[in-house]
Amino acid sequence: MIDSEVAGHIRIIRRINLKTLIEVFKELYLELKKDSDKKPQITIYVSHSIYEEMSDNMKHFHEFAVSCMDGTFDPIIIS
Repeated sequence: MIDSEVAGHIRIIRRINLKTLIEVFKELYLELKKDSDKKPQITIYVSHSIYEEMSDNMKHFHEFAVSCMDGTFDPIIIS
């Protein structure tokens, strides 16, 4: 979802594999990148239990996004 402030939001409600997460993230990132005046801002919402199951993948993916891509990427753990 892209909100009115041109920020992207991904909500993970069930366990997904890393490839699927990357594909969803890529599509959202490229859509946000079309507005070249702003740096992409993406928030990933994930439940605590799913985050625990996916913690290694999520951690490494977040580190990659922050180090290699232009923009802000925030994981938010929800209850």
